[in-house]
Amino acid sequence: MGRGRQKAKQQKIARKLKYLTTDTDYDELAKELSEQEPGTGSPDPFADVDDQYADKDVDSAADADAAKVSPAAQADDLDEYAKWAAEAAAKATSGEFPASAPAAPKPKPAPRKPIPMPMPSALKPKKS
Repeated sequence: MGRGRQKAKQQKIARKLKYLTTDTDYDELAKELSEQEPGTGSPDPFADVDDQYADKDVDSAADADAAKVSPAAQADDLDEYAKWAAEAAAKATSGEFPASAPAAPKPKPAPRKPIPMPMPSALKPKKS
């Protein structure tokens, strides 16, 4: 079968499925939808995911090692960050880094000429 005939056959089947499928039971659908209490669900579908996995054990060894980091090691990391931040602030205030200068005002663009729109001859005013 050629591609044209194959495509036509697929379109015919798609139309049948779209327009001629009448096996939807609307009464059953209404029952199913009315069973749900309005407003009981969270607007965020993932809000309860944290609660669901909160009491699970740590699975990977890397997560377990990260959970066992001593407070002294965390303090060292914070101290290193504090030193870096202090150095960066000192450089910024000393003028070592170029301060962002206020931007010069942009010149106003020149006004543009309107583009003449073509008009059909039937709508043009007739000259007498």
